[in-house]
Amino acid sequence: MTSFDVVTVGAGHAGIESSFAAARLGLSSALLSFDLGAVGRMSCNPAVGGVAKGQLVREIDALGGMMGRLIDRAGIQFRMLNSSKGPAVWGPRAQADMDLYSRLAGEAARKEPNLTLVEGELLDFERNEDGTFTLSLSGNRELRCRALVITAGTFLAALMHTGLKKTPGGRVGERAADSLSKAIARHGLALRRLKTGTPMRVRSSSLDFSQMTRQDGDERPFPFSSSTDFELRNDVPCHIIRTNERTHEILRSGFDRSPLFTGVIKGLGPRYCPSVEDKVNRFPDRTSHQLFVEPEGADCGRSYVNGFSSSLPAEVQEEAMRTLPGFRDAEILRFGYAVEYDSVRATQLKPTLEAKAVPGLWFAGQVNGTSGYEEAAAQGLLAGANAGLKLLGREPLLLRRDQAYAGVMVDDLTSIEIDEPYRMFTSRAEYRLLLRQDNVEARLLELGAGLGLVGDEQRERFLASRGRLRTVREALRAASVTPAEINPELAALGEAPIPRPCRCMELVRRGNPPLETLLKRADAGVELTAQEKCELWADELYRGFRDREQRAVERQERHENLAIPDDLDYSGLVTLSIEARQALSKARPATLGQARRVAGVREADASALLYELLHRRPRA
Repeated sequence: MTSFDVVTVGAGHAGIESSFAAARLGLSSALLSFDLGAVGRMSCNPAVGGVAKGQLVREIDALGGMMGRLIDRAGIQFRMLNSSKGPAVWGPRAQADMDLYSRLAGEAARKEPNLTLVEGELLDFERNEDGTFTLSLSGNRELRCRALVITAGTFLAALMHTGLKKTPGGRVGERAADSLSKAIARHGLALRRLKTGTPMRVRSSSLDFSQMTRQDGDERPFPFSSSTDFELRNDVPCHIIRTNERTHEILRSGFDRSPLFTGVIKGLGPRYCPSVEDKVNRFPDRTSHQLFVEPEGADCGRSYVNGFSSSLPAEVQEEAMRTLPGFRDAEILRFGYAVEYDSVRATQLKPTLEAKAVPGLWFAGQVNGTSGYEEAAAQGLLAGANAGLKLLGREPLLLRRDQAYAGVMVDDLTSIEIDEPYRMFTSRAEYRLLLRQDNVEARLLELGAGLGLVGDEQRERFLASRGRLRTVREALRAASVTPAEINPELAALGEAPIPRPCRCMELVRRGNPPLETLLKRADAGVELTAQEKCELWADELYRGFRDREQRAVERQERHENLAIPDDLDYSGLVTLSIEARQALSKARPATLGQARRVAGVREADASALLYELLHRRPRA
């Protein structure tokens, strides 16, 4: 029987990061998949990043992960979303050549030391008396491992819906993981049904793009990975169109055959990424909805209609689609469909993403009730790293809410009962001024390097970057400008003049004049990258707010990570409200910070719990 330290089941975006993280810790890692030709396949939107999601990808990269490197090589259009707003909510996004992304992911996995690819289906697993697992695979094969990470995506007991027709499978042409779903339930983990969907695909050459609004990439694109040292490809356009009242009329005609509205689909879908029929139903007064026509590759000839996700009958989808601008003669390659699948309630997991009831078993990705490649990949990295760190007898990788969007996400998932697919938003992070896309390396890279997840070359690049920024900051603080030198430029920009000489750094905080002018004046003798300039500007722009948030973090941190004993009997804590006792008994939070975020726990309950932990229970 073949044995590994860590086996990851499922080769999607979570599985890639999990298997690479375990391998880079020096452990024998295996990645098990139905189809090794589908590693990193983009089932839905062929894009990576966005607001908050882009921050996640940058965090993955700073911790030594793969997604940023892959999208930089497979990207065909790069844009910074929200660039008209403050840098705290900027989000890098890239349109991907989806076939190239998958191919690059598979090639990287085959080259990675300590990582083995295994093709097959996991049918069942048993936890042995020594804490290891025996995995039963298709073809009467078995594997043994010391840690098991399940990243099954949307495949557990999955059903695909188009109209009232339903077909087993988690993706077109791929079967469902019915046996694995039963095995997970047999080990005592509660499952729930969720739903996701995907739009139709059309032949690009059959579209009339002259009727659409063209959307190009940024003139100066930002890479996702700090390791990227090549010019990004950024020459493929996307397009914008809108639905119309005729589109909505046709969609409504199919509501009586919709699996969503007739109760055939039981699982809840993502509130913030609804199907087009759900949007029409929920917003009856809206006469149109925006759609994005996005290429699935540079030369593949397929386009994806982002925003037109649907599970309506094929004939209704086709009739409605032909009312869209430029789609009259469109050739449909694949109709949209919904996928209904089992997922694990993540409150059954520790903050490390290890199952509380089954030591050595981890879960990551959409199987935990999230939506999106980026959320899945971040969980995969954390699960794979923590599985490996536990085997090595080392402290786990736990990211705080003030430290990373990935920390916010995992804390939310493991603390709060969430009944719909979870999507990362900047609004979920109470310390988002600290969690910008530009300062990711400053927040996380040394942590990743210390764990062994980040290689020497990436760390050396980071240290060189810190040196350049330090030099420029010192030069800006030392250099000054007079009113006569700078006021004409300020007047041209419509900005208030300065009344007296001031340091260049003071003007950086104002945001005007342009940073390039001040850098030239300071003459530090080093050239900053575009990302470094963004970090320098944002750090100074938000300095006062950042310091205030940092003080709030320090106050909260005094007791945020105070551990709660696993055996704590909440029913006996009469100082807590009945609702809080019931909620905490069910959620079993690991720390006081998690307890605060459990639904039904008020601040008064949290204070009472703190008193109990500090004064009434024996301290270790």
